[in-house]
Amino acid sequence: MKNRIQVAFDLGSFSIKGAVGRIINENQIEILSIRSIRTDSIDNGDIVDKESLLRSLEYLIEKMEKDAKISIDDDAWVSVSGKNIKSINSSTRIRSNDNSEFEVDETTKQKLLTQCADIQVSSDRYVLHNLKRGFFIDGSSLIRNPLGMIGKSIDAKSHVIHIKNFNLLQIDHCFRNDLSIDVNPVFDGLAAASASLSKDDQNLGVIFIDVGADKTNMLLYKDNYLTHSKVIPLGSKSVTKDIAAYLQTSIKQAEIIKHEHVSALSDFADSESNFELSIENDDLTKSINKKEISKIAELRYEDIIDQIKSELKLLRIDMSDIRSGIKITGGGSNIRNLDLLFKKHFERTKCEYLSISNTVFKENLEDRRELSTLIGLLSWPIFNVEDSSPTVGVKNFKSITKSISSIWKGFFE
Repeated sequence: MKNRIQVAFDLGSFSIKGAVGRIINENQIEILSIRSIRTDSIDNGDIVDKESLLRSLEYLIEKMEKDAKISIDDDAWVSVSGKNIKSINSSTRIRSNDNSEFEVDETTKQKLLTQCADIQVSSDRYVLHNLKRGFFIDGSSLIRNPLGMIGKSIDAKSHVIHIKNFNLLQIDHCFRNDLSIDVNPVFDGLAAASASLSKDDQNLGVIFIDVGADKTNMLLYKDNYLTHSKVIPLGSKSVTKDIAAYLQTSIKQAEIIKHEHVSALSDFADSESNFELSIENDDLTKSINKKEISKIAELRYEDIIDQIKSELKLLRIDMSDIRSGIKITGGGSNIRNLDLLFKKHFERTKCEYLSISNTVFKENLEDRRELSTLIGLLSWPIFNVEDSSPTVGVKNFKSITKSISSIWKGFFE
């Protein structure tokens, strides 16, 4: 794996990002190129303008090839995201026909994990990730690795993340047919979490929050396993739109104001401090109070937090069990004091931003949280925790539907 070249593309609603990296050891990657371009060709994970997307990708590829001095014509790790991502916790069992004991081998283990996905996912969806959550033999306590153990029956649990075939087909067709690049699809929230969270975080219990432009990924880890993932259809774009509407200014200008003058927790905005905003088609300016505009942003970020709290309530999560607290990342988190707003709503829980680590680059990427998914994609072979990953490239998309059981077809529609 050492010196292996990785290519990745993060297809976001605010921007499309691309990167080339080289794996230099078991937990570190050297960045050879990072490029980004603003685009509106993606909306909440859906391609809404393929021609625009292709132009953006062709621009990125040209710049990345020049930076890294390579030709990008093989395969790439590509993020998939948005409202069409769903997940479910699944379980299944295998037992001996004659009630005799048998030894668990790799074939049995993989058969169990495959069954976990097959019985829960309808035929019009593709399994992106099938993450084990432990095994039980003859009613035993949790077993992390059952290989070589014996028993009369074995149960397996997994967390299954899946997407509509249609959405993945569009991405695959864009890359493979138009750019001659094979797609290795990865859920963007899982990519960011896998590279950002430490083993201690996942063991102690952590809520991972990845704030994007039009959605927020929420992942819950406990005892080293991913136990829940959810795509919340709210992101920082709603904040930008509210600011633009309130100030009667452009989306572009509102985005700049959000980053330069707004505090997500309005208590930390200076009520005596103002900034000047140019009036369109006029030489005049108007004075805007930073605290007032911060109150608007706070309300929208609280909408996201309310959705997270509702999800935790449904899961009956005791926050005292989440000992590593709440970790926040993503481009939508690039606003002052969002961590403190989370702290206000989760009073007895540690809430903090996650920095970018395990990279070697000419620039300091530590606070570039908008790159968390991209770095996670580049690092996927290092941190990938799947025993048998379906993310091996969509070489023949028609075969996907044949490989998925239709036992519960339509159950999760």
